[in-house]
Amino acid sequence: MSHITQSKKRDESEIMIIPTRSQCLVLMEEALMPKHIQEHSVVVAQIAVYLGRLLNQNSVRLNLELLEAGALLHDIAKARSLSTGERHEDLGARMLESWGYTMISPIVKEHVVLNVAVLQGPITESLVVNYADKRVKHDQVVSLRERFSDLINRYARTNEHRTWLQEKFDLYLQLESMMFEHLTINPDDLDQVAGRAVLGG
Repeated sequence: MSHITQSKKRDESEIMIIPTRSQCLVLMEEALMPKHIQEHSVVVAQIAVYLGRLLNQNSVRLNLELLEAGALLHDIAKARSLSTGERHEDLGARMLESWGYTMISPIVKEHVVLNVAVLQGPITESLVVNYADKRVKHDQVVSLRERFSDLINRYARTNEHRTWLQEKFDLYLQLESMMFEHLTINPDDLDQVAGRAVLGG
């Protein structure tokens, strides 16, 4: 067997490693993720998987296991980053890389911000997790408007930051429109699904 073939097989086996739901919950505990962040992440995963299933019925192709794991672990470094001063999405992505979960790390790294360029591409697991995260305030499903109002009230220290968050809110409305044009439900219907949209459920 050639070195190239061996390398390709090794790369394929590495990138296909996706932790199960149970493994994700163990990782959350081992990372000392506070209970309230765990609860937030579980609801984000419920919303992400629910949307993923519906999108997959409407010409989108998402890996639901990857989607659930990425959602469960998107805030894996939230608490630790407070002591290190790092951005939690960057720290979390590096943590997952070090554990061998190379397919999950981009989802974690990309769950905080949104730019115009990605809205021109396909719907991906990263986009679904990013959107689901913005629909969950603590452990409650809320509208984008309520979530961003909360973000602005809690984090906007300057007019510039307030304006930046408002611009991001407008981008997320575009993402919401792009996602739901594939679906027969409305964004407001998501508050009915928390607690039952899990893999195997």
